[in-house]
Amino acid sequence: MIVPLQGAQMLQMLEKSLRKRLPESLKVYGTIYHMNHGNPFKLKALVDKWPNFNTVVVRPQEQDMTDDLDYYTNTYQIYSKDPQNSWEFLGSPEVINWKQHLQIQSSQSTLNEVIQNIGSTKSFQVNHSENILFVTWDTVKTLFPALLDAKKLSPGDGKPKTINEDMFKLSSLDVSHAALVNKFWLFGGNERSLRFIERCIKNFPSSCVLGPEGTPASWTLMDQTGEMRMGGTKPEYRAQGLVSYVVYSQDQIMKKHGFPVYSHTDHSNTAMQKMSYSLHHIPMPCAWNQWKCVPQ
Repeated sequence: MIVPLQGAQMLQMLEKSLRKRLPESLKVYGTIYHMNHGNPFKLKALVDKWPNFNTVVVRPQEQDMTDDLDYYTNTYQIYSKDPQNSWEFLGSPEVINWKQHLQIQSSQSTLNEVIQNIGSTKSFQVNHSENILFVTWDTVKTLFPALLDAKKLSPGDGKPKTINEDMFKLSSLDVSHAALVNKFWLFGGNERSLRFIERCIKNFPSSCVLGPEGTPASWTLMDQTGEMRMGGTKPEYRAQGLVSYVVYSQDQIMKKHGFPVYSHTDHSNTAMQKMSYSLHHIPMPCAWNQWKCVPQ
């Protein structure tokens, strides 16, 4: 059975239910939160039954998925209470369009076996990325405070060092800055990712510091799941604490809106991990997962 959740009441019920499953439901919870606050990407939520759902999938509307090669648009967020029994639902072409290049995102590594098996059945190549999931101290305190007990914060007040305000000016990104972000984004560097970044900048808060030449020296923005992503600094301005300043500024903006604030970092990126710890971001017991699925 496939049940589309229509109307504010059903989506608010889903958000409330997912909140009880944090942090494992975070990637879907963050997306539903934004659907309940304007839904600028016009996403839709599907469940296998209602109200006692097992699996929820958030995805774009069919009319927005016109480019079969655009896995930035063709992105699905998944949470399942019982991943082993989500096979039939996730394999349905009405839930996931398995004819396209696509991405699946989740805070559940336990979905890997199911997604790999479905990919194999449907002749897809599936590449799985698993990264560290960080959540800000304030978000953990508000949404799932039980996790704070076992965590020791790094020394300091969780604030960044001051920057040279004569040289750098705090600002937000403009669509004209998308090409710069795209150039430095690990998952980007192409025309489709550029369009995705432009869409994010148009629809969501972003932060940057402008360098002496008036263009961004360091930046971060957020995507349709409410995640802080695509942070970067021009090489000539690195090791000056700019990214900490920008991430902290973005955190304050998102907190003011009531958004859950989270991000992910590659296991090998020790510099960004160190920065996250210094800002009192807390690593989660679950991971940030992305599966890039390409038909063979």
